[in-house]
Amino acid sequence: MLAARDLAITWDDTRYWSWNSIQDSRFPEGAELLGVCWFEIDGRISTCKLSSMAHYKAYLEFKLAAGFYGFTNEPVEATVRLSGTEGSQRTVFLHAEDEDIQNDYQYPVERGDGWPELGEDVQNDYRYPVERGDGWLELELGEYFNEGGEDGQLEIRIFHFDGSWKSGVIIEGIEIRPN
Repeated sequence: MLAARDLAITWDDTRYWSWNSIQDSRFPEGAELLGVCWFEIDGRISTCKLSSMAHYKAYLEFKLAAGFYGFTNEPVEATVRLSGTEGSQRTVFLHAEDEDIQNDYQYPVERGDGWPELGEDVQNDYRYPVERGDGWLELELGEYFNEGGEDGQLEIRIFHFDGSWKSGVIIEGIEIRPN
């Protein structure tokens, strides 16, 4: 588990983030978002610390604070990768009023004569937070298979920038655990 203090948080400044003791956290403190329009969190862990020939998933662990705004139905980019590779990318949501928004998408299929037409509705690979028994939310960010033998850095990145302000997310950390 990478605690909030182990993460590189863009605009980690007392004007934008507050470092506080958080009740029922595994760590002495967490980071509370006061307000940013550029949301970016990066974590790294050496692959030597992971078991060989094991499949891992990375999860953001967080809570929503009283002043939460700016993330509702807003897609956030999540990437999990071995440094220098493309890795696993997906769209995640920290909060969604309508968790069925992904069902509104139709994808083009080939008709057979080379021209596309709209196919059936498909469900995209979006991820939403799940509330754990201890009250924290966890959000699956991506996957990684550690073959072992290589000494590299597993990089985890969460990013959202649309120019609008966001606030009210309390970060406990990023957990990397075997699948």
